[in-house]
Amino acid sequence: MAFEFTFDVLQQQENKLVLPAFNSKAAWEIGTLIIERARRESKAIAVSITIARQNIFHYAFDGLGPDADNWIRRKSNVVYEYHHSSLLIGTKLAAENSSLEAHGRNPADFMVNGGSFPIRVIGAGVIGAITVTGLPHLEDHDYVTAALAEYLAQQAAQQRSFAERQ
Repeated sequence: MAFEFTFDVLQQQENKLVLPAFNSKAAWEIGTLIIERARRESKAIAVSITIARQNIFHYAFDGLGPDADNWIRRKSNVVYEYHHSSLLIGTKLAAENSSLEAHGRNPADFMVNGGSFPIRVIGAGVIGAITVTGLPHLEDHDYVTAALAEYLAQQAAQQRSFAERQ
């Protein structure tokens, strides 16, 4: 699978994938979408969904190395620090020929590989992060954004169905 993620494409994703609301039920539904895709594709991943750094959803497939949670922590730290996806920040820094270290960030605590995406809520801003690890980093990013897009489409369909019944 080939991925084309430019800074502009990543920024458009962040502008588009904004939720009207978010709670533990939404985390469960989005996390389940990610897990179901990984199962269909026979991929071993770890998923973490946090609100204000509180872990409200976590799942790790058998066979992942012991460092998966550390990768999740480092990627999600980027989202919490910059309020953008880890891939967008990595792409921006690469374009500037810069690094997290140049911005005073310790690589033991921050990772700009793809896979962590902000949970952005209308009227509230960034409230958390959805993070996937275990695949090549562009694929980690795609798992998160595809699940968010699918979730938003499902929510819109439910709203239309409800409106039609009224």
